[in-house]
Formats: sequence, structure tokens, C-alpha cells
Amino acid sequence: MLQYKAVIMSLVALTLLGGCDTSEPDPGKQTSVKIDFMEHEQYVKPYPTRLIVTNKFMRFDDGEGSTSFILFNRDTDTIYSVNDDDRTVMSLKSQEVELDPPMELELEERNLGTLDDAPQIQGMTPMHYQFFANGEVCYDVVAVKGLMPDVVNAMQAFKAILANDSKVTFNNIPADLHDACNMSMSTFAAGRHLKHGFPIQEWSVDGDGRTLVDYTEDYEPDPALFELPEDYRHFSVQDMRTGKVTGGGH
Repeated sequence: MLQYKAVIMSLVALTLLGGCDTSEPDPGKQTSVKIDFMEHEQYVKPYPTRLIVTNKFMRFDDGEGSTSFILFNRDTDTIYSVNDDDRTVMSLKSQEVELDPPMELELEERNLGTLDDAPQIQGMTPMHYQFFANGEVCYDVVAVKGLMPDVVNAMQAFKAILANDSKVTFNNIPADLHDACNMSMSTFAAGRHLKHGFPIQEWSVDGDGRTLVDYTEDYEPDPALFELPEDYRHFSVQDMRTGKVTGGGH
């Protein structure tokens, strides 16, 4: 679990960076924002990532100059994974997949309230939530209700596509590897941690997590950031699973 003091320090930094804007968020405002995170994984040194969101696209990458990235086209509900090393572009299209979990999932959440000494962000108070599956703690989130609501919508749509795709291959997982937390967070209740607002801090029981470092609203990204390289090999996830894709992307 990420340390409490680290959460508070990140909140203080965000307050200083964000200024003292206490105006109400405008849900109809055109989205154009750059968000910087620090990612945490077990046995790996924390590393920075970047998220750029507009009304049409959402792009995940490792920051300025990244040539490998994930691009979500919000208009077509399609996710693209661009791999510069293999010179490939793999696409994943939104689909509805009906699948019941192999076991009963009892999902709970707890509002743990505000963090002691946590400052407000744009006049809004961060709240700490904890999510459970079958009595086990799965995920913690410190969220700000009303902060960048369209970004949250984009994240939820992105999670829904990945969750439906995970249902396609779910039955390939051996029964002895079924885990209530993993199943709920990745497949059968994915995105539930986003229901309370933008997550400025989140972490799982295994230590993986993400911390918001900074964000810039009214950001003007280079349009080229949302273009797919035409000279790369393009294929879909379905093509790969059915054996239509062989060899490298060169």
C-alpha cells in the first residue's frame, strides 16, 4: 500500500500547482487536458507516464517523445496499441460480451472519509474509498468528485472495452487461478473505482498503483499525437487470436 504521507504530499503539490480556483466545474466544457502520473509496480522503480485527453481521443504514453503509445478513439470506441519496436498497430474494437462470473461476487465499497490534513483541489475535497470482493480488499482510491468529469467518462469507456475483451478469453483461465478481486476489477466490475470522481491516487493490494503528479487544462496538443503510423503493420486483436498474424511487424 502506498504510504499515507506520500498521498498527503501529492495533494499539497497539486493544490500549489492548481492554484485556488474554487469555481464549479463545467460539465459541458470542451476537454483538452494533459495529465502526468507516477506509476508504481512491485520490484520496479516508480516511473512517469502521461495521459492526454480531448473530446475525440485519449492517449497513454511515457511522456514527451514517446513513439510507442495507446490511443483510444472516443468516436469509434476503438483502442489502438502502437508498438514502435515491432512497427505494429493492434486494434481493439468495442463489443458487447455476455458472460457470468464462475462464482458469486459479493462487491462492497467503503467510504473512509477525507484524509487528515488533505487540502482541497479546485475547491473539492478528496475522499478515500476502499473496494472489496468476497470480503477481501481489492483496491484503494483517493478520488475528487467533479474534477475533470469528461476525463473520467473517457477512462470508464476505455475500461469497459478492455473488460468486454477480457470476457472473450476468460474461460481459458484455469479454475484454480480464479480470484474474486482480479475478476471484479478487470472483467465483471471494471471501472467501479471511477464512480466517485477522478482518481488522484490509487493502489491495489499487490502494491501496483498510480499517483497524480500534475495536470494542465486547456492544453493544446500536437494533432500528430493522435495519428496512427500508416507504414506500420495494422491488425486487430481478433486477427491475432485466430492466427492471421504471424512473424514481426517489419
